[in-house]
Amino acid sequence: MPRAKKSRNAKNVEETELADSPVSTARRRSRKDPTSSDSPHASANAERPTSGSAAQTPQIPSNVLQKLVAFSVVLLIAPILAYFLALHYVFAGSTTPAAITAAVTANIVLAAYVYAAWTEEEPSSADASERSAKRKTD
Repeated sequence: MPRAKKSRNAKNVEETELADSPVSTARRRSRKDPTSSDSPHASANAERPTSGSAAQTPQIPSNVLQKLVAFSVVLLIAPILAYFLALHYVFAGSTTPAAITAAVTANIVLAAYVYAAWTEEEPSSADASERSAKRKTD
């Protein structure tokens, strides 16, 4: 029995030592409200400019978004359409081959999107510098 009591006391001593360590003090400080003025993070957040951050984020060209939306719609509609067309007209009610047809159709659409993205031309550095100069003037 005294041995178990001794380990408890040792554990309490370790906890007391850990409570006074710099790491635990930093943890207690970080648990405070980050919006308070005594928080080290509050001054860092207050110093950040909000207007300049939008200019630093990369802009996604509209043709890329249009392509993504178009392929997403095709990916939603084509496999379902292929399933029901194959189910009613090709395989006469057999669901397994119709499901395989739908899966193959989905893979074809995905492969077509990857190919379209792969072969898409990247804007030249001159075009990129013209766009950045235009954004700075706006």
